[in-house]
Amino acid sequence: MKINVVIEKDGDGYLARVEGHQNLFAFAYTEKEAVIELKNVVEMVMDYHLEQVNDERIIRNELATTVEKYALQV
Repeated sequence: MKINVVIEKDGDGYLARVEGHQNLFAFAYTEKEAVIELKNVVEMVMDYHLEQVNDERIIRNELATTVEKYALQV
């Protein structure tokens, strides 16, 4: 997968963003800092999604156990 990082002057600093992903952007006072902050944003979003997946896996497992309990009662 190829991504395009766009860095634009924005007031007193720079805005770095991943083209095509509206929530992946970061602001800093230098271009280098903006890219570093953008990397941090991507990592933070990834961590959030991993937590969501783990929560959903726990829910799925609990529901599977519940279904098994009902299957035994029939």
